Amino acid sequence: MSTSKVHKLFYRFSYYKNLDLSCPYPSFQARDMTTTHTMHYITKPPCDPKIMTFGAFHTDHMLEVDWTEKMGWSRPQIIPFKSFSIHPFAACLHYAIECFEGAKAYKGPNKSIRTFRLDCNMYRMKQSAKRLSLPDFDGAELQKCIEGLLKVDQDWIPDRPGFSCYIRPTIIATEEALGVRASSRAKLFVVLCPVGPYFPSGLKPVRVFCNTTTIRSAPGGVGGYKVAGNYAPTVMPLKEVQQIGFHQNLWMLPDGLVQEMGVCNLFFFWKNKQGEKELVTPQLDGTILPGIVRDSLLELTREMKQFKVIEKKLYIQEVIEAISEGRMIEMFGSGTAVSIQPIEAIGYNDKIYEIKYDPKINAGELSQQLFDMMTEIQTGDKPHRWINVV
Repeated sequence: MSTSKVHKLFYRFSYYKNLDLSCPYPSFQARDMTTTHTMHYITKPPCDPKIMTFGAFHTDHMLEVDWTEKMGWSRPQIIPFKSFSIHPFAACLHYAIECFEGAKAYKGPNKSIRTFRLDCNMYRMKQSAKRLSLPDFDGAELQKCIEGLLKVDQDWIPDRPGFSCYIRPTIIATEEALGVRASSRAKLFVVLCPVGPYFPSGLKPVRVFCNTTTIRSAPGGVGGYKVAGNYAPTVMPLKEVQQIGFHQNLWMLPDGLVQEMGVCNLFFFWKNKQGEKELVTPQLDGTILPGIVRDSLLELTREMKQFKVIEKKLYIQEVIEAISEGRMIEMFGSGTAVSIQPIEAIGYNDKIYEIKYDPKINAGELSQQLFDMMTEIQTGDKPHRWINVV
């Protein structure tokens, strides 16, 4: 069997194993960054999960770097948080030429700032920018700039268990002319958002709908990149399934090839037909976002050596068969915002299939174990290869 054939059938390596964050042409440098402190500090919200919800509050400052085809990158600057003045012809407004990332910083022991695999976010953002013909940049330098922003706004990083600071780097095309082409101007900016725990009272399972009429992404498209155009088309299908009692869509192709759940990667913990326990997740085939939490869970579970961990093409028919035969142990999603998202039921072809979970912990045993492991790595007092202390 050829190497290319093996590559298509089965993944056995990390998308983030060999991170090349370099840039082939001059990039901005963190050493050139300037800082202008705000004169009007914002009142910080209380650390209440009902108030400090996702995306509700911003910090005092932001990071901004501009690029033009003629001049290249400007010097990075930390400035007071502000609204943008943008030309109505800007390419990002008409053609969705924009990409973004989502990462988190945590308060560790002694008020230390801990970032989780931020280098992976930089790598993925570079790939997204290239796919949209947005300017490349040195990912290591952007990471240093973000760390500088975190230091300036460190008082905004909540110092309570379950709370964190969400990091949103974004690149938008700002050329002031209509027409579908590579933009001659762009803006890179980073904003911070204090957020409470996604599950204030512990994990909470969801019901998902197997969408057979709408697809999130197709082979040859941009499903494997974190670009703006992947998200807007999912809003209407989400509203539709919520109206019939589900929380999210389970995305798949017309032939039943399983992809994602909402904006999460998917995991299936089951016994195969030989009675062996397996943790299975859809392989990265270009239609699925290479989630950083997904990659982390694969590495952690492989280190556990308690069951097989497999990335492969997975069809909804296999999932339904495993549930019907009592072989499905648990199902869950993963993502930066949620970490681990247990699943209690899926709807497929006018039938509801219940998924096992422990009602005492509102999750399966493995889901809870992985959630606890990730939480300890992100917020604990022990050094870890995925944690950078700023």
